This record gives sequence, C-alpha cells and structure tokens, in this order.
Amino acid sequence: MQTLPYILGRQMQMAWVVADLDRALSYWTSELNVGPFVVFEGSIGNRRVLHRGEATGFDMSLAFSYLGDMQIELVTPMNDEPSPYREFLSSGRQGLHHLGFWPEDFEGACRAVEKVGFTEACSIYQPDGAVSASYYDAPDHFGTMVELVPMTSQRRQYFGRIRSLVENWDGADPIRKFASREEFLASVD
Repeated sequence: MQTLPYILGRQMQMAWVVADLDRALSYWTSELNVGPFVVFEGSIGNRRVLHRGEATGFDMSLAFSYLGDMQIELVTPMNDEPSPYREFLSSGRQGLHHLGFWPEDFEGACRAVEKVGFTEACSIYQPDGAVSASYYDAPDHFGTMVELVPMTSQRRQYFGRIRSLVENWDGADPIRKFASREEFLASVD
C-alpha cells in the first residue's frame, strides 16, 4: 500500500491568501526576514479555469519564496470572479489557505486524495488541455485546501531558480516583480 506522503512527494508549499499583496510582502520581508519574493502579476495568462464546475475569468498575483525547504506562496485575487481565493477573502478570512504538493504521478495523487475524502473545487488548464493545478476541498477535520500541481520541467526551473535566489539572498532587493514566468527565467538575476 502506498502512503499519501509517498504519493504526494516530499516537496511542499504553504500558501497564504491576502487582500493586499504589497502590505503582506512588506511584512514577510521586513518583519520576518523571509525573501526575496518573486512576484508574478496576472498569473493566469492564457489558461482556462473551472471553479466548482463553472468557467471563470479570475486572475491572481502570486509571490514565491522559501523558508528552509518549505515554499511560501502569497496569493491575491486581481478581480471579483469566482475562485477559491475570492471565496476565502469573501468569508472574512486572510491567512493560510492551502498546502501545495507537486507529485511526480499527478493523476495518481488526485485519485489518492479523492479516495480519502477530498473533493475537487477548482482546476486550471493549459491551452493544450493539460491540468496546470487542481485545488481540493478537504474533509472538515483536515482544515485547509490542498493544491496538487504536476511537476513540469518549467516548474523545476523557476522553483529551482527562486530557491537559489533565497539561498544566496543578502537582504537587498527583497521583492522582484515579473510579468511572467518566462520573463523571470530570462532575467539575469
């Protein structure tokens, strides 16, 4: 029998949803000394999103850093379209929203979490129809959403590059904004 940690993999992300990304970034970098953060504004791009079975035009800004081996993600919705993030903020909450995993066997991981009571709430699709990310509502006693993301070569590149920036950070330039992941990968940083 394969255990869930084996199926989900050993890499993990903790994601916070915040109403004001600049304010959250200032807190994380100035008060907690976590950084630098790499920010992708307008992160959905040309991908298609289904939220609770319906197409939605939501967009978001994302900021990534690391705290040890844990990836830290800050998320801010950029519009009022339905999304797991907008639901969270509309309920009056901010803070820890989901745990993210990048399993090597994405489909197997999806089946595994569904088997233990998680239900799909939202999925993001690449233009070719491939799933880019799936968000799952958790059973009540788990307490937070779970995001499953296929580990692609592009993700390995930009996650690795972000991790390298964090490991070599001298405290300067704590927030680095990019229009896209491609722009980030092409940068000299």
